[in-house]
Formats: sequence, structure tokens, C-alpha cells
Amino acid sequence: MGKRNQEVEKDDSKRYLETFSDLMSLLLVFFILLFAFGQADLERFKLLSSSLRAAFHGITVFESGVGLGEGFDASSINEPGTNVINFGALPSRKRDYMKVASELNKFALENELAKEISINVGKEGIYISLSSALLFPSGSVDIAPEGQKTLKVIAKLLNEIPNEVRVEAHTDNTATGSPIYPTNWELSSARAVSVVRFLQEKGEVDPTRLAAMGLGEYRPLFPNDTPEHRALNRRADILIIYPPEEEPPIINLQELDTFN
Repeated sequence: MGKRNQEVEKDDSKRYLETFSDLMSLLLVFFILLFAFGQADLERFKLLSSSLRAAFHGITVFESGVGLGEGFDASSINEPGTNVINFGALPSRKRDYMKVASELNKFALENELAKEISINVGKEGIYISLSSALLFPSGSVDIAPEGQKTLKVIAKLLNEIPNEVRVEAHTDNTATGSPIYPTNWELSSARAVSVVRFLQEKGEVDPTRLAAMGLGEYRPLFPNDTPEHRALNRRADILIIYPPEEEPPIINLQELDTFN
């Protein structure tokens, strides 16, 4: 009899494992349900974080050495109409920057052009910078096929924004060696005009919005001391111009006292 009671007590001591196992199973189901319900919000969070990172932290290949496609993660941004978030409360410059950055990032990744395209917000507006290697063969002003493909994407974006656009072409300090373009002034000016004409004729951008400027070798991003630096200095900047952002007035308290 005593031996039988001991066996019952021994079995009872293990029953808590059944309750514990049931509890773990319920918790597992609970967390699976939470995870499933949270997937839509997770995707929206990814979209929001990517867009805000693009809007407020401009990434440029020419300053950091990181191309747009590598520096900005837009992989969670889907086709128009899905996972749409309303950024209408943002200033127009920030909102347009997000749109341009998202579209160009997607294009750069799909076409392996991450190091050839960059975008940044400057004092005058939104800068879309394209390497000369993407746009032009060496010493030429004729736009290469890959450059034409890129400019068509940019033209589509420009047609959705009413602002004026200025194309600024830059060279390195290497002599042209061309009788047609005896200096880098002529070469950079001709390249800027080529881009503007393409945007007007092929991209259907309103010509009254466009301007071309050749800046030669005189506004380099880096010293022209290495082949890599010279390559980075050869570029075309497409500037989407915005009105100057107003700064709060500086109040001189001493001047205010003189009126009292």
C-alpha cells in the first residue's frame, strides 16, 4: 500500500510539465498571430524609414563615395498604389526629394548604376548628379545609350515637378586636345546643351523651364590629383531649383531698446 502511494505521488509531481507545455504552445500560437497581424505595419514601417532616411539625409557619390543605389534602401517601396503613405504635410522640397530619390534608386539598382547616379539637397534645390562616364564617351558630347535611358527616367520625374531646371556640366583639368572644343569651357558647355536638348526633345520637358551652364574644370569636387578624383569631377548636375528657404529673422535686443 505504501509503495502504491509513492508511485501516485511520483506521477503527480510531473503533471506540471503538461500545464507548462500547454502554456508554451498557447504562447507560441499567440506570438505567431501577432507576427501575422503585424506584417502590414512592418512593411509600412520599412517604407516610412527608407523614405525619411532619403528625405533628410541626402547621400551623394561625390562626397562620400557611396552611390545612391548603395546608400539608400528603397527595396520595400512597391509600385504606385501599394503601401502608400501620405507625406503631404512635408515641405515640397522634401516631398519631391523623396519621390525623385525613390524612383532613381530603383532605376539605379535595376540597371547596376549605383555608383553613376547620386542625389542630394543643396541650398538652391535638388541636385541629380550623373557621372560623365554614364552620359558621354570620352571627349564626346553625344549622349551614350545608357545615358539616354537614364535621362528619360529623369525627364519623367521632371515633368511631375513644375520647378525650373538647370543643367551644369563639369570636366576635370585635362586638356581636351580637340580643335572643335579647344578648352574645357567649350566642352562642358556643349555637354550641358546636349543634356538640355535631350530633355526637351526626347523627354518633352518644357524648354522654358530649362537652362544650360558649362562650368569647365573650375568647380571640382576633389583635387585633380588621381584618375579616381578626375573621374568624380567629370559630371553633369541636373538642378531642380526651389525658392530660397526663409530663415527666421535675427532680432537685436539692443536695437529694440532704442525704441522704448
